[in-house]
Amino acid sequence: MSARHILIVDSNAAARAELAREVGRLGYIVSHAASGEAASLALTRTSRADLVLVESELPDMEGHALIVRLRRRGVMLPVILLADTATEDDLVTGLDAGADDFLVRPLRPRELAARIRAQFRVSMSREENDMRVGVLTYRPATRTAFQPFLSHPVRLTEKEAALLARLCRAEGRPVSRDTLLREVWGYSPNVSSHTVETHVYRLRRKIEGGPDTPRVVLSDERGYRLATLDVQDEVVVAPAPPLWSPAPAAPSIHQPLRMLAAAIR
Repeated sequence: MSARHILIVDSNAAARAELAREVGRLGYIVSHAASGEAASLALTRTSRADLVLVESELPDMEGHALIVRLRRRGVMLPVILLADTATEDDLVTGLDAGADDFLVRPLRPRELAARIRAQFRVSMSREENDMRVGVLTYRPATRTAFQPFLSHPVRLTEKEAALLARLCRAEGRPVSRDTLLREVWGYSPNVSSHTVETHVYRLRRKIEGGPDTPRVVLSDERGYRLATLDVQDEVVVAPAPPLWSPAPAAPSIHQPLRMLAAAIR
């Protein structure tokens, strides 16, 4: 399985670096955000995370307010809220906002690791069910995909399935090529490779009937994403021809008379 990506949202640089070291030792890929706004932009535009650790007190908004914003924008990643102290009201507010768990500092490394693993177990159990984005349905249990333009579900290879699952988790938001290289293949983003493009080509050929006119797996200036609208909603339908056409007008009876008079002259 590819390495999971964890986003740490904390305005305290020292605390953020210490937590990043601890999470990195657990084998996860780590990225940082120093404010709620930065985290919101990162998650809604590129979805470069599988789990988020959020400090309850951020410089531009409360941690629970960030969670509410993310949930309203359709970001359903697991979120663990962190706080230096927590009353019962704090716990209730955070969980009601959409947090999946709540941890009070000082963090104990073994407990942190266990809480993260627990959230990923829940996330994986959800992924065993069908994943739907727009017209596309992906079934992880059988590694098959289906959409209305196909006559039957298609079977995917392991990497094709991992690629499609990652795009499904992004729920229509673009996922960058570097993110796909790192999370699906474990490559460094600096590696020159056409791996992503090749697998996207093969994926389109399987689930769209051909790679030339993609309607489900779309290219974006920031990477690739799945279409979230019904494909039929994006097709411009030409107006139907009229059921009848008016008969051509009969020639005027005066026209032959004028022609005859001209010939006599």
